[in-house]
Amino acid sequence: MALLSVAGQQAVAQVRYLSKSGVKEVPAAEAHFFEVKEENATGGGTLTRYLTADSSKVSLYTYSDLDGGEYKTGVKEGPYYEWHRNGNLKIEGNYSHNKLHGEYRAWYEGGQLYYKRLYEKGMEEDTLKAYYESGKLRRVEMYDSGEMVSGKLYSEAGKEVVFFPMTQLPSFPGGEYDMLRFLASNIKYPKHMQKAGVQGLVVLSFVVQPDGTFKDIEVVKGVHPDGDAEAVRVLQKMPLWKPGLEEGKPTDMHFVLPVRYSIR
Repeated sequence: MALLSVAGQQAVAQVRYLSKSGVKEVPAAEAHFFEVKEENATGGGTLTRYLTADSSKVSLYTYSDLDGGEYKTGVKEGPYYEWHRNGNLKIEGNYSHNKLHGEYRAWYEGGQLYYKRLYEKGMEEDTLKAYYESGKLRRVEMYDSGEMVSGKLYSEAGKEVVFFPMTQLPSFPGGEYDMLRFLASNIKYPKHMQKAGVQGLVVLSFVVQPDGTFKDIEVVKGVHPDGDAEAVRVLQKMPLWKPGLEEGKPTDMHFVLPVRYSIR
């Protein structure tokens, strides 16, 4: 991690370079993003992420403790933002003790409000309202403790049409239970790991594409080179997934999959 300092100022910025997943640290020459960590006198501060291609700002998170929390990855507290490539604001939200809390808003690239919703301690609550780029109401969804309880969808002309959720996550065919069965049936515990008593968690990051295939597969947390490679091999062997949907349309969606090796 590089250190940058400004003469005459106490603030010190730490810079790290990240892969396309935004999780794995890589050499500067291979980075898709770079992230600037600015810490204040109380241990809080901000993490601001930029694209390495043009140094455009991607996101900013505010922390009450940059190195705190259960996994020492920081405690998010306060506002956070994301930006479109053209510099317009994309998302504005707020965190309280690492959980989304309060009003959350998103905008189209041109600046028109896309949707607004509320969070209560990390769970969706109350009303989500989404809009067409023209500004006309597109959908209304009602939430209670993170669960959608009702929803209505409208044409741009204002007529109610058949409803579907705004966002649907990608999934293994048959669901999570079938995915766990597939992993259990296909993962082969590498012999070198077993002999050495190595066990632990491999975390894979990848993007599910509209056709159900994967791209940008990365090991963001490894346990052993053989175990990491085996987890990737089995992921690539999986059947086509059901793609994620945004407003009913298949789209690229990021997914994180943990694979655990355990000696019984």
